[in-house]
Amino acid sequence: MNKEIKSLLEAKNQWEIDIKMYKEFLKGETQTFEGRYGAKEYISMAENRLNDINQKLKQIINNS
Repeated sequence: MNKEIKSLLEAKNQWEIDIKMYKEFLKGETQTFEGRYGAKEYISMAENRLNDINQKLKQIINNS
């Protein structure tokens, strides 16, 4: 497997784990406004990174 693809897949996996963790945090009841806001912002950023990674993977695969 191409090193770049492997690296992207590992990063994708980590972002997915982080998103799941922060979504679980938001389900809890003991949160401050700042904690809730920060978690939502992080999830948004992580989802954008996942989209970027998916686009890059498609580009690599299509160019192979």
